[in-house]
Amino acid sequence: MASKLRVFLAHSFEKDTPPGETVCDVEVVDWFSKLLKKRPLSFQVVTGAKPTPGPISEKVTADIADCSCVIAVFTKRHFDSDRSKWLPPQFVLCECASAIGFYYNTNKVICGFYEEGIDPKDLALITIGGLELVPFNRNNLENRKGDYIEYLKKLPDIVASGSYREGQIVFLKPPYIQQRLYKIYTVYRNGNVTVQNLNSMLITDIDGFNREHNGEISHEIWHRKTDISPLSEMLETPIDQRKEKPFLKGMLRQLNQKRIDVPLTITPNKVEGGRAFFTASFHGKDGSKLKLKNQDTIRYQYAWGLPCAYPTSTSQLKSPVGGREVDEEAYCHGEVFASHGLVKELILELRFEQGIGSFFSKSPFFQATASFGDLPKWSLPRDLPLLEEEDHAMWFQTFRLVEHNFNGRIRVMWRPKGSTN
Repeated sequence: MASKLRVFLAHSFEKDTPPGETVCDVEVVDWFSKLLKKRPLSFQVVTGAKPTPGPISEKVTADIADCSCVIAVFTKRHFDSDRSKWLPPQFVLCECASAIGFYYNTNKVICGFYEEGIDPKDLALITIGGLELVPFNRNNLENRKGDYIEYLKKLPDIVASGSYREGQIVFLKPPYIQQRLYKIYTVYRNGNVTVQNLNSMLITDIDGFNREHNGEISHEIWHRKTDISPLSEMLETPIDQRKEKPFLKGMLRQLNQKRIDVPLTITPNKVEGGRAFFTASFHGKDGSKLKLKNQDTIRYQYAWGLPCAYPTSTSQLKSPVGGREVDEEAYCHGEVFASHGLVKELILELRFEQGIGSFFSKSPFFQATASFGDLPKWSLPRDLPLLEEEDHAMWFQTFRLVEHNFNGRIRVMWRPKGSTN
């Protein structure tokens, strides 16, 4: 007799109903839980505990690691009036984010259901590598019971084989692994910033890379306080004008051990306020697309910059609230997140221009989270390590953080003192 599939059900514990609804989250979860336990599925269902302040408990993370699958039920919990959209419970996102690390490079998957009113694109990074999420209406669960069963019946075969049969809809894992990301923020006393991203990507599925991604890798640049200029204009900025105008440049450095050193082919996609998206493709010195194969490693970099991107004095920021709470409006920000899945090695470096007097009224600190959602639970602040000896110490004060097997988000925050000399 085949053993039951052991699944972790990530869900809300709220007994109150969202505005305009008559069915509470607990009733929705109870319906899905019974569906999983009864025939024809007969799954062994494990759940977490009602959330408490602080990180996910060791027991819950151990249960997630022990299961073959995480099935999430993303109910409507918080309404973001600024963007007119619903957000799911934060701890459900955190449980899924925890599973990403445990399930990486295994046959285990993340899947589940999202309530109508939640944008599934907001959940894509959390569920990367798993079955596409299925929408539900809390008032009409029985009407689609058959569809949900057909969706869930795929799981035992997927976990056993590690593959998806034709016709099964999935969020595909990236056909590459980000072996290294070296991200450098250079912040000047006049508020200018330059951000460099040095990437090392290992191709693991060349057919999928060409078929699903057209041989390109998507990237995003962002700034919390300043709108990004059109990327087509940033690409046209001469390098000697990078201190006066927004710019974006890239270089393809190496294919395996072979030096190439040609401009990176950057194709702008869209700009949304402080976020801009583009794809990078890879061409040799003769202009033809590189003929890549599995286990090839591409090393490339891109840099972008904005003038007057950061406040230069504390008078341009709100006052800190004090205690452990961190008010984002009181600080300048730098940020990095694992947008391509697990990063084998992350180096995050911030360089601040030297001058007369200290740069900071509050030196850089960082916080981390496993969540990619809109309401992340950040870790307690910790000081960013200062590099005492650097070749460029005469011109910059440098801070550096190194992480291995990174799969989340880190933000760095600081307050300028105000000297611009």
